[in-house]
Amino acid sequence: MTTTESIGSIPNAAPVPRGLADRTDSYPELLSLADSFTGTTEVTTASVVGLVSRAVSQLSPCMTDLSVRLLIILIEHVYDERAWRTGRLTVWPGNRRLAEMTGKNERSVRRALCQLEANHWIVRRYSCTNRRADGGAGIDLRPVAARLHDLRQAEIFLEQKIEATREQARAERDDLARLAEQQAREQGSANEHKESGEADSSVHRKSYKLNPGSTNLVQSGASQATPGQRSINRVTGPVSGIDVDSEILFLMVQASPTLQKQLSAAELCDLVGPEPSSASIEAVVSAVRWIITHQVKLRPAVWRVGVEKHGWAALAAVVVAADRQGVRDPAGYLYSMLKAARLRDTVRHSLRALEQQESGHA
Repeated sequence: MTTTESIGSIPNAAPVPRGLADRTDSYPELLSLADSFTGTTEVTTASVVGLVSRAVSQLSPCMTDLSVRLLIILIEHVYDERAWRTGRLTVWPGNRRLAEMTGKNERSVRRALCQLEANHWIVRRYSCTNRRADGGAGIDLRPVAARLHDLRQAEIFLEQKIEATREQARAERDDLARLAEQQAREQGSANEHKESGEADSSVHRKSYKLNPGSTNLVQSGASQATPGQRSINRVTGPVSGIDVDSEILFLMVQASPTLQKQLSAAELCDLVGPEPSSASIEAVVSAVRWIITHQVKLRPAVWRVGVEKHGWAALAAVVVAADRQGVRDPAGYLYSMLKAARLRDTVRHSLRALEQQESGHA
């Protein structure tokens, strides 16, 4: 077998060393990228490793964890810091050694190296005998060095994103603290009214009634709301003994695409109005029951305890678990929410966040 082979079947094509054939379609651009790096005095091996570990996934999100780990290992093979200044960034670890260092087999290492090259992070260079350990062969890391600016920009973007998330979390905590303070003041005011024997006429009373004798989920006999709260109704049946919070109900209907799909257009119009009918509220309860049975799939015993503890806020938590983007285990997510001490405040914030996003997704 000859040590060289032609590219494809093009007549008179110049022979190239084995190992350089069947590369990625952008291989010429990769070589140009590698040749564009001539050296830098601004980095060390340790700083490049840190930069790559933090930001490489932002630039190449499709790369596997093994590919990222291999890239870091290859960079750590640059033992002489002067290599970054001179631009001589070729390293010579074999596939067997890389497999031992990663705990994988050589086939997995070859695939990972191919992926690194396809994403323009390394150049695999071969000798005329198709070996990486001979002469000027090896693994060329100049593409990494040539993309240091892109890595820094990706790192800055990631830091800004993390900081924005922290700011949002801080703002939500502040909102919760203000809500807790406001509710404490309202509770104190309610206690003063009770102690003085004065009747509280500041909140309008209303009740929702269904035909008597049926297996109703919503029945008449609303309890009086405390100052500052929306009026509430009694709910019986599968979620027995809980109060309908009109504010939470409105937010659920507005924010949850999953809930909206379970309701008719007439029910949606009625629910966002000032006086929702008991039939529409019953439809919401039935829709939540369907969601928790077919989508969230929480254990019935856990669900009963959550309803007894949190009331209507537990129903709202179901639609949050079903619609919140990125939730891989809705049942586990709902279970963690039901353990919260102040679930009502949590679901209010979550529903508003869902409503602000396109199509109701956070």
